[in-house]
Amino acid sequence: MGSIRRLAMTLGAASLVMGTLTVSVAGTAATAASKFKACVVTDTGGINDKSFNASAYQGVKDAMKANKNVVGSYLSSTSSADYAPNINSFINKKCGIIVTVGFLMDAATTKAANAHPKQPFAIVDDVPTVKKGTHVLALTYATNQDGFLAGYLAAASTKKGTVATYGGMQFPTVAIYMDGFVAGVRYYNKTMGAAVKSLGWNPTPGNRAKGVFNGTGTFVGNFTDQTAGKTITAGDFAAGADIVFPVAGSVGLGSIAAAKAAGPGNQILWVDTNGCVSDAPDCSWFLASVTKGVEASVKAAVLSAATNKFKAGSYVGTLKNGGAALILNSKSIPASVKAKLKSLTAGIISGAISLDPNSYPAP
Repeated sequence: MGSIRRLAMTLGAASLVMGTLTVSVAGTAATAASKFKACVVTDTGGINDKSFNASAYQGVKDAMKANKNVVGSYLSSTSSADYAPNINSFINKKCGIIVTVGFLMDAATTKAANAHPKQPFAIVDDVPTVKKGTHVLALTYATNQDGFLAGYLAAASTKKGTVATYGGMQFPTVAIYMDGFVAGVRYYNKTMGAAVKSLGWNPTPGNRAKGVFNGTGTFVGNFTDQTAGKTITAGDFAAGADIVFPVAGSVGLGSIAAAKAAGPGNQILWVDTNGCVSDAPDCSWFLASVTKGVEASVKAAVLSAATNKFKAGSYVGTLKNGGAALILNSKSIPASVKAKLKSLTAGIISGAISLDPNSYPAP
């Protein structure tokens, strides 16, 4: 299946631009006689999760290609108990930058950064609270934007009138995807006079302008249990859904297994990475991929640190700067839907379209 060519249309800007970065950092520049060490500590799920761990390390590998003086390495975490030891191991190895992956690594990253104020860090999917002057770059992504597009696409594509989503754990970085997805489904219903049901996330009022994604929904409790992912997805199919959006890292591989078991007509929306690249053999089961620019933002962070241009602060990936994007994987998506997605992208970027699911009536 890997040889089958798939449409991959990226909705959003082609280039990724770093956001406002406020605290200058000296960094650890490589010299001609030494290599610059770029080190990644993965969250649970491992380096081959085909999702955010893999894409973070791919960013390091991209930096290695761009700068031959950069050498990358990683340590995998099998549980939260591994976070601090892995980070400290890399500090002892004098890494030029340490990239930690995931919201769960907030506490360990913050503690290490506060204890080692000259050590540059970048953390994916989190904004840690650190002492002023510490060397931490927070890499975050407004994935309710491309999540909204995915919800609209799912509602426009379902043949059964029901779609679904579920998460790994109920963190803001997970709920933001699901929240945007439901908003997109509800927007489709309002504007198209439809009544597509969305399972797995029930949003409640919250201040979404400040990143509060209130609601209840279906969560696995981790990012590794593929059996649970298969069970949840099979349950969604049994409840009438034919498109499922797992926001759960490698757990989503269980959703693919459930789609295969259910047979043609059942599809998956992949998360974080382009599924037809990260999991090419399963490309035919992907309607689209709801991505965040982890790879590009990690690459930029590493290259800036390697050349003494690293700055601490915050980066937010959006549709506008290419840090969030919906990639269409299926050839069956009608031209009219593609055109509407482009229009919606412009509306989201301009702020004309609300991403709050409570802006639209629930079916």
